[in-house]
Amino acid sequence: MQASNNLTTVVDGKIQNIDQRVDDSQVLVQQWLDTRHVGFSLVDTLMDHSNGYITLAPRFGSIEEATSFEFNSADDYAPTGCYTDIANTVPATPNWFSEPVSTQFTGRLSVYANISIGSAPHPSPKPVTRIALLHNSIGAHHGWITTGSPTPNYRDPRLFMGKGRHENLEIKGQSYGVSNYDDLVSLAENETHNVSIGFSHVRLINLGPYPIHIKGFWMIYHGHQKES
Repeated sequence: MQASNNLTTVVDGKIQNIDQRVDDSQVLVQQWLDTRHVGFSLVDTLMDHSNGYITLAPRFGSIEEATSFEFNSADDYAPTGCYTDIANTVPATPNWFSEPVSTQFTGRLSVYANISIGSAPHPSPKPVTRIALLHNSIGAHHGWITTGSPTPNYRDPRLFMGKGRHENLEIKGQSYGVSNYDDLVSLAENETHNVSIGFSHVRLINLGPYPIHIKGFWMIYHGHQKES
């Protein structure tokens, strides 16, 4: 009887170990499905050269002032000549109200922009400027602020994709006649997007100290094909 009990305990332990390994494997498989880039992507071209380009003056004249910026008042959200709103064309959340729901999107997003900085070609070192990125939410109490009450808290910006770095992000680059040279700055790569169906615009604010010229903006919604 004791030997039988001991054997049962050993077998139960091994089964539990197997079950745990299966659970761990399922988690790893799901993580892989959530992050892999194979399959397809839905590209939303918010802006390209067919739109010309948008020039933004710097909000601050020194890198020290720009680096220390935090949202604090209504004036911070729309400084004259220093910001622009870029309209998106793809719904932010593809499976909220509509049915049949889309199931192949991973909820992850990559974002790239074509931005010239300053006014010199091939500068060394590269000009460093700071930008802030917001996204709006139609129907919220405040489109650019996450405060869930009628009274806005200006210290609570609706940061683009919900990423804290977008309150004050460093970018580097050059500018040769604005449109002679083009390259890409990465604003996000394969990250959870955290934007709702009320999202219709990205707001880009040039904190400075250099002027910038926005020539392109792309959002890529990643998906993977599943067996039906």
